[in-house]
Amino acid sequence: MLIKQRDQKRSIQISRAANTYVIVPDDVPAAAATAAPRPPGVVNVTMSFVDLGERKDAFGQTARRVRTVIQREPQPGACDQSKLLTETDAWYIDMPKVLAAAPEMAKPAAPSGCLDEIKTAERGDSHLIGFPISYRTKLTDLGDKDWQPSESVMEITEFEVLKLDAALFEIPPGITAAADPREFTKAVSDANESKLARGGADAAPAKKPGTLRVGVPEFGNKTTQTADTRALRARIISELEQQKIDVIPMAAAPQAELDAKAKELGVDYLVIAEIAELKTSKPGGLTRVMKATAKEEARDITEAKLNVQLVAPGSKPRLTKSSSGKDGGVGLKTGLKVAKFAGSVYLKFYMGGMMAGQMSAFSSLQTLNMGGMGSMGSMMPMGGGSVDRTAGAASFVMQQVMAGAAAGAAAQSGPSYEAALENAIEDASKEIVESVKKATLVKK
Repeated sequence: MLIKQRDQKRSIQISRAANTYVIVPDDVPAAAATAAPRPPGVVNVTMSFVDLGERKDAFGQTARRVRTVIQREPQPGACDQSKLLTETDAWYIDMPKVLAAAPEMAKPAAPSGCLDEIKTAERGDSHLIGFPISYRTKLTDLGDKDWQPSESVMEITEFEVLKLDAALFEIPPGITAAADPREFTKAVSDANESKLARGGADAAPAKKPGTLRVGVPEFGNKTTQTADTRALRARIISELEQQKIDVIPMAAAPQAELDAKAKELGVDYLVIAEIAELKTSKPGGLTRVMKATAKEEARDITEAKLNVQLVAPGSKPRLTKSSSGKDGGVGLKTGLKVAKFAGSVYLKFYMGGMMAGQMSAFSSLQTLNMGGMGSMGSMMPMGGGSVDRTAGAASFVMQQVMAGAAAGAAAQSGPSYEAALENAIEDASKEIVESVKKATLVKK
């Protein structure tokens, strides 16, 4: 539940499952930069609005279908060179008066470390944009030939404008206050882990006859460094789901308990993964030159090592894999991949909606009336980002097009291992997927 108290200029995020809430002021200042800002450049953003001419009745109004294309073109000298394209096919009704009259929220400060000037140009009539009742948004990274377009879909099934009791906008009694969004996120995540640990056979969808099911427990971490092991589990699950594999999350537990739970849930194979090593090193001469050319600060190189097994419950491993990943800090491509995943997958498993993390601290795209989303990593306030007035999940990719990956990269200016772990997971996932597919063929 999200409560907007505009008179007090704050938002209240409530999780009933975790019995916890957090208050986030609308004017939270941006985190202080940990490194000298890069020289500013220019990024051109072109927004095109096309009325497709289609109309339909929706919730007592006439809805119009509008296609919006936003292209982000960094110019030479821009420190954030992410080149992005987003395409949105949406149905809009007129904005309800109570929302149209709402005061505009303060815009967030520019991401630390990257001060590119965003120059926008519009083609078509932006007034076509109203209150979205459905949309399909596709994000493409034009600078990455290996990028698989990311799509988000939303549809409103019920819509009413009502005068609500003022008590609904107050914090319910008996709920614990979190000190900050990071603490709130942990409480939500812990509540969901408890639910996973308690859940029986009814905690997972019915298994289709003749198929294999893969269970992925939370990652282990044998290092002394902190890592979001639950987000890493979701990342593996995302890779398997993209390959149409039946996969479910599981809570961490001793192997004997995992085997028993796997049989209860109809799991044929478990992916047992552990972070074996996380380390940093100073960049060498060539890397320093490349960073200088890219106008990046001299971040340390981070490396990650994962040990992964694919094992049938109570049996020997079908696959044993040691996977490594490295982030040399040149460019923002990896950070953008992590961001894409965060917005489209992480909330699916943790239901901590309407929060923003270090990979989604981007400028709000006010024009499309699609606001802040949640994501992985250490949680930070939303700043001035607007809140999605629908129940949608597409806004995350829209924000990236406007602001690029700079905010995520700036947040990684310390010794963050997210990018290195992302690379290690990509490496491991390929062999896991291949092994599962071979096992499926054998079963058939």
